[in-house]
Amino acid sequence: MSSVVSWIGNDVVDLENSNLHGKLENHRFLKRVFTKSEQAVVARAGESDIELWCLWACKEAAFKALSKVLRTPPAFIHSAFEVSWTRMIQEGSPSIRAGNVVYEELSVPVSVDLSEGVLHAFAWTGHLNEPIKGAPPAELYHDLARLDEPGAPWSASYPELLEELTAEERAGVHSRESAAVRIRLKASIANTINVAQDHLQVLRPRSPTGRSHPLLLLDGKPSGIDISISHHGCWIGWAFLVMGND
Repeated sequence: MSSVVSWIGNDVVDLENSNLHGKLENHRFLKRVFTKSEQAVVARAGESDIELWCLWACKEAAFKALSKVLRTPPAFIHSAFEVSWTRMIQEGSPSIRAGNVVYEELSVPVSVDLSEGVLHAFAWTGHLNEPIKGAPPAELYHDLARLDEPGAPWSASYPELLEELTAEERAGVHSRESAAVRIRLKASIANTINVAQDHLQVLRPRSPTGRSHPLLLLDGKPSGIDISISHHGCWIGWAFLVMGND
């Protein structure tokens, strides 16, 4: 199997969102979502709430990446995806965790950034049958933005955001956040590959099991750029990768 990275996933967690409160004391939630070893990691952590959501976000990101690799997307049972840390990044670095998520016999490398009360996890596939301890590949671009950033194109009202998307794109949009992250992602990709933003489309095609993962088109054709989008609370997050031909 080629070692070239091919597929990615990402997840964002707004640590200040009120819906996250009380999860550390919810034992049914902990047992449903985390393995025994993960529960022990959370219990030992100095900041258990942050540790909990680091694990959660990595599971979500790995699921998104694996869903693109496997012929049949796995059922998303959180506890079936086990996170283990291989690297704790030194203080002062924006990346605070690096490790692997194992699902059945497949291993997906993951990394987590922490900044301004928000977690951003991203996963990438390489050799699925062995752990990877290296840093994220340089070709993997990822970033965050606040949904309410003053004056930003993605911070407009929902109707205004929809006007910026094509009819095909709007078919896969279900919320203001969903529209906003598409607009911000396209701006980031357009700047990176030096094309006009209106040459890009983010579509969510249907599959026999429902909607599949988002796809990026360039001038109406598959772009060769894998993408992943996420939103939670007042944050939107995205990742993209220009895939090689090896």
